[in-house]
Amino acid sequence: MDETKINLDIETQTFRFTSSKPINQDEAVSLANGVLSGEYVVIIHENPHATLVIEPEGSVLVHGISRSEVARLAVQELLLTLGMSDEWLIVDSGEMIIRFSIGRAVLMDLAADRFSEINYDTRIGALRINAERHKCTILLFNNGHGVILKQTSKRIAEMAIRYWSSQLDDEGALA
Repeated sequence: MDETKINLDIETQTFRFTSSKPINQDEAVSLANGVLSGEYVVIIHENPHATLVIEPEGSVLVHGISRSEVARLAVQELLLTLGMSDEWLIVDSGEMIIRFSIGRAVLMDLAADRFSEINYDTRIGALRINAERHKCTILLFNNGHGVILKQTSKRIAEMAIRYWSSQLDDEGALA
């Protein structure tokens, strides 16, 4: 299989930032235009476009950004708006949503029949691959495009795609 045809892009990743002092939700509503939603405060960040969610314990979840450096800048801006220091800001990386293409069509029935780890999901018209070896789930459509879920590393996600593309190719399930 020609591995150069595999195309992989991170669509989004979740990041949790914890500052040395918890963020006060009332101040986030009044000073940073946050909106109270249950026990969370939601802030829509415009540039870069992201959603910041302030948790009850004062940490911030960042959704909609794929690079930690950019997410950090958005949180630093929030902290400065609230008059807080960005010293000792700790980041935890969460799961990614990764879009990919293997550059070849997939014979769905053949692939689902040949592997116990693959099921055809009729609700979305895609193969659902339980890539336990790579600790992720792969959704693969008949046109060779797909999505990787439940993975926190781009490198491991790429390894999973290369592995499963090779397996499908060896079984004659790629056209």
